[in-house]
Amino acid sequence: MASSDDGLNPVVLALPSISPALALEVLPYGLTIHRILVNADGKTHDIVIGPNNTQEHKTTPFLHTLIGRYSNRIPVGESTLEKDGVTSQLSVASTESPHVSLHGGADGFDKRVLQVVDPSDISNYHLFSNAEKATIKSFPASSIFKLTSPAGDQGFPGELDVEVLLALSEPEAGAPSSGGGEERALGSIIVVYRARLAAGQAKTVTPINLTQHWGFNLDASLVSAPGQPTPDVKKHELDIKASNRIALRHDYLATGELIPTPGTEYEHSHKLVGKGYPAHGYDEYYMFDKPTETSPVHVPLSSLSSLDVVGSLTKESDASKETLVSLNSNQSGIRLTFETNQPGVQFYSAQPLSGNGSRKRIHGGEGANDGYQPGAATFLEFHEPLAAWLHPWGQAPGKSTLLGSDDLYNNFTKVNVYFKPVPVASED
Repeated sequence: MASSDDGLNPVVLALPSISPALALEVLPYGLTIHRILVNADGKTHDIVIGPNNTQEHKTTPFLHTLIGRYSNRIPVGESTLEKDGVTSQLSVASTESPHVSLHGGADGFDKRVLQVVDPSDISNYHLFSNAEKATIKSFPASSIFKLTSPAGDQGFPGELDVEVLLALSEPEAGAPSSGGGEERALGSIIVVYRARLAAGQAKTVTPINLTQHWGFNLDASLVSAPGQPTPDVKKHELDIKASNRIALRHDYLATGELIPTPGTEYEHSHKLVGKGYPAHGYDEYYMFDKPTETSPVHVPLSSLSSLDVVGSLTKESDASKETLVSLNSNQSGIRLTFETNQPGVQFYSAQPLSGNGSRKRIHGGEGANDGYQPGAATFLEFHEPLAAWLHPWGQAPGKSTLLGSDDLYNNFTKVNVYFKPVPVASED
């Protein structure tokens, strides 16, 4: 049994209904998305993989967790950082390999227990404006999660305050679907990450690049009986509007160059994930073709009182607007579209999974030693490019991923969930 202080008791967010169209179970431990439940066809679908028992998240790294302070891979070593005339020292220890630190270090945000704050307790969170707090309180389901990362945490300079909003919103009545036909909107998941260097310390600068390391399988709940294999994601249709991916060294550190995707297996233009599937699977960062900065990632801290990013996220998506990323299953009828202010996405197809651990019962699991197989999920991690301050893509103003004492970090992702009835196959 999980105790109240180990972060393994889920916070449940659900749209109002006896049988909610959309619900989340979130663990304060690592801000782990334990379940995303979709109910549209008289059947409940859990569209993220994982163990049935929340305790297993402590031994399963990076499974639907918050990643911080810095997503993806950065080089090991000591270096001097500089922004606006302020300098600091960064000291990065190896984790994944001798020259690579992965996902914020050996004791990253994925292993921290975040404080849960009731959104109505507006005096207990400070990185959202009053207008945003009013919107947050109006959501049918929401929660705030807080974390303080001390100076020197995993070698990163400066004490850092982090607040994360997780919320569900209902679709507007009569809103058109970009999928057309019988498809209908079920609701949206809104995630907003905010951070600042804590007040009361000398001015400093730190790298920051947060994301949710979540992996989706829209067909996972289509198993017919316990013990049956969980369908993989190779029949999912993935669309990423990106003509370039980041070139990687043999150890997966960025080289500083981009590789064109058109005409290769890395071009995801409404392509089945399994078409041209590389032997090693996918683990690539894609740079979006179009700017996503409807809201900058770094804004002046002094502008916080006038900020209303959360309010803008409550507006129904324009059905005619091109979606940067979408994931669709013709087997389950579920489709996800993603909105973000991040400039790209890491697509990871979970090829290293080997059947260890356990699967959720709703995915055919029997409780132990029957884990997920390679290719069981499509991880879509929205964040800024790898080690941006070291490479050409981080040299333009506001692109370095370096946060100063006068800056507010502002990162959001919105997941829109749709469902279209799947025709029943004829028995003739």
